[in-house]
Amino acid sequence: MAFYEDAQGRKFNAQMAAVELINVIRPVTAIATFITFAVLALFEHPRARDWVQNGDKQHIEWFTREVRRFYPFGPFLGAKVRKSFTWNGYHFDEGLLVLLDMYGTNRDPAIWGDPDVFRPERFRDWDGSPYNFIPQGGADPAKGHRCPGEGITQEIVEASLDFLVKTIEYDVPAQDLSVPLNKIPTLPESGFIIQHVKKKTPAG
Repeated sequence: MAFYEDAQGRKFNAQMAAVELINVIRPVTAIATFITFAVLALFEHPRARDWVQNGDKQHIEWFTREVRRFYPFGPFLGAKVRKSFTWNGYHFDEGLLVLLDMYGTNRDPAIWGDPDVFRPERFRDWDGSPYNFIPQGGADPAKGHRCPGEGITQEIVEASLDFLVKTIEYDVPAQDLSVPLNKIPTLPESGFIIQHVKKKTPAG
């Protein structure tokens, strides 16, 4: 960021350099968080792990989506009302702080049957709505408050899962894997510690 120059030889000013640096740090942090939750899901839900290990790319895709739905990546997003309006009988005054409940929407029983059960196959019948599955914000990323890097996040977590279940073996020692809901962002208390990592021996 400090040495970047555009086609006219102009460098970033301090504000733009800071913005672009955050735009690198933020998605890397997001992806690392989701990968940690994905490894936790493999450990906590052995049936789903077998389902991924013996399945195809579609199964890994559904598993990754379920990780992003099930685990608390972010609790909410905030915004201020720019212009007063009424929506569904609710009036929103200009300047009002509004919170989008991401975790609650992804765990809403009116949207997701048995929302507290980790079940990747639920995405077989998902309608693709950008308003009911919102782990990284809602709506169209080109027009709404949804992370434009969501697709890349999904693909990198899928690739990480494929590596974790098909390429390596490891042990999970005793540790505190509880996930506090009063921390932003949150992770398992121990992180996720693995040991005795080795390359998986081909079957047969």
